[in-house]
Amino acid sequence: MPTLVRIRGDEDFRRPKFSGHVDTDLFLSLAPRMDVLCPPRKRLRGNFIIPFRETKPKQEQKDLISMLPDECLFEIFRRLPAARDRSVSACVSKRWLMLQSSMRRSEIKRSKPSPKTCGETPNGDRSEQSNKLCQENASFTEDNFEEFPDDGFGEVEYLEPESREFDVGWKGTAEKGTGEKQPRWAIGDLSRCLEGKKATDIRLAAISIGMGGRGGLGKLKIRGNHPFRGVSDLGLSTIGIGCPALRVLCLWDCPLISDKGLLAIAKGCHLLEKLDLFNCPLIGDKGLEAIAENCPGLLTLNIESCPKIGNKSLEAVGQHCPNLKSLSVSDCSLVGDQGIMSLVSRSTKLVKVKLQAVKVTDHTLAAIGLYCNNLTELTFVNLQKVTENGFQALGNSSVMQKLKLLSVTACRGLTDQGLESIGQGCPSVKVASFRKFELLSDKGLKAFIKAAISLENIQLEECNMISHFGLIDALGTCSGKLKVLTLVKCTGIKESGLGEVPVPTCESLKSLNIRSCPFLGNGCLALLGRACPQVQSLDLSGLAGISDDGLFALFGSCKTSLVKLNLSGCIEVTDRAIFVIVNLFGKTLQSLNLDGCGKVTDQSLGFISHYCEVLQELDISKCGITDNGLVSLASAASYSLQILSLSGCMQITDKGLPFIGKIGETLIGLNLQQCRGISSRARDLLASHLWRCDLLV
Repeated sequence: MPTLVRIRGDEDFRRPKFSGHVDTDLFLSLAPRMDVLCPPRKRLRGNFIIPFRETKPKQEQKDLISMLPDECLFEIFRRLPAARDRSVSACVSKRWLMLQSSMRRSEIKRSKPSPKTCGETPNGDRSEQSNKLCQENASFTEDNFEEFPDDGFGEVEYLEPESREFDVGWKGTAEKGTGEKQPRWAIGDLSRCLEGKKATDIRLAAISIGMGGRGGLGKLKIRGNHPFRGVSDLGLSTIGIGCPALRVLCLWDCPLISDKGLLAIAKGCHLLEKLDLFNCPLIGDKGLEAIAENCPGLLTLNIESCPKIGNKSLEAVGQHCPNLKSLSVSDCSLVGDQGIMSLVSRSTKLVKVKLQAVKVTDHTLAAIGLYCNNLTELTFVNLQKVTENGFQALGNSSVMQKLKLLSVTACRGLTDQGLESIGQGCPSVKVASFRKFELLSDKGLKAFIKAAISLENIQLEECNMISHFGLIDALGTCSGKLKVLTLVKCTGIKESGLGEVPVPTCESLKSLNIRSCPFLGNGCLALLGRACPQVQSLDLSGLAGISDDGLFALFGSCKTSLVKLNLSGCIEVTDRAIFVIVNLFGKTLQSLNLDGCGKVTDQSLGFISHYCEVLQELDISKCGITDNGLVSLASAASYSLQILSLSGCMQITDKGLPFIGKIGETLIGLNLQQCRGISSRARDLLASHLWRCDLLV
């Protein structure tokens, strides 16, 4: 018990002395008088429990800057001295990012040069060099301040900005040797492409802030959209504010962008040269008119599947964009003669014109033939209201002398007379394509080829009234410049009525492509071989009616060596034909396609490996090839093969992969898709061995 009342202290503390047993009640009665017995400066230390006091949790410190309104944050951000600070602060939150992306370059406050910077002396005098420096500092405007170093960041320095020489577009082209000084953000030599889920307003805002000091954004492509937070007018507005050097803008599948977004681009991007709109249902005449009025340097305009764009905006383009060179309008139901005629009559520098599924008539074709004297490429697709008179008016004009490419698809008004008129009015045309014509016959084809004296390439697709007699006759009347002939799905070329007919030759033809003509057989193939003895590239894909005998007759008339041969889908071709081909042309053949030739076996690979010395591309997909064929192919003395396709070869197993690895020393592309006999482990080993090769498995 004495230990319970033992109190330690200094020497002047007088402790009461108790003798014998101490009365408990007496001890307890001392407690109220403890302050009397003990000096106030001493503390009682005993064996009693001090009650626990619950402490209040510390209150979290509030983020005061986040509580500031946007107006205050705006004033703070515009006074940041360095571009690096603004870029870093934009990474803090979405709010800060969007707030900074709405700041124009003219709204950023710049500090004035100090007297020390200008070189002012204590008595206020300045030297000539200092005055010059101050003049340079004073000449800094919103167009040339704040140049970043190579890393994209840096302080604002009053030095001569880094500049480059580039074409300033509609304002004029820099003369040779006298390049105009431009700030880095106005160069526009950077490009960005956002596809699918990456296309959001947040990414556009980040691009707007980060591109200014790295050369400036000059090309922006947006393809697709994020399913929940896709690109809208807000994101496009940030580009209009922060990217004044934008020259190319492509918007594909952007259902959330409306006229408001294009208005922002028109307001801030006056150097725009190319606008490509595809499937933008909310963009109408108002947005396109703003582009035309504010971007007079527009050179290329492509509009497709934009149902709200009509004649009014095209009239504005013709009025304000005199330098327009390329125009493409497709699937716009509100576009008609009024818009197209007004545009082509004022844009006399047009070089390319494409009209597809628009409500134009013969008047539009007549206007094109009357005003477009610099036209080199002309494409018409599915113009249902154009008649024969429109094509005749186009051909009878005297201003189409520079036309090089003509493509007409599914226009019911094109007949033999119209085609002949076009051939006579466009003597310089070199490439012609006619697709899906029911009224085009042998007479019109012959007249066109005879009139088009510069024709080098002609393509006929689904022209079912053209026969093999008309085709051979047309080849005999060509001017000697025709190099490429392509026939696709022409059912009029048949085996019937061949007989013994004189066959004129076309010595200039070097490439013959006949694809998916269901009634073409060995007899027609022999006639074409006699008419084209100098052919070097031959495409016979999808001709199920030809066999080895037809190929023998065709190759028997060849006077030169083949370089490229495509026999994909020719199911009757066997090893006999392959032996003759490689024996005749093995020294020059560089590309051979036997896709789907099921009767081609390992024996053909032995012939190929023995005769083909310079073969670079070989496609034996879905052929009867086994591991033994790969052994023969790998035993070739010289390896020049670069692309090999074995897709669908079910009989190839893991045993043949070592020989593929030997062939793969020179391969840059290998296709092993649908080769079910090869295990996944063997494919992985092959992929690790052919690490330089592009492998498809």
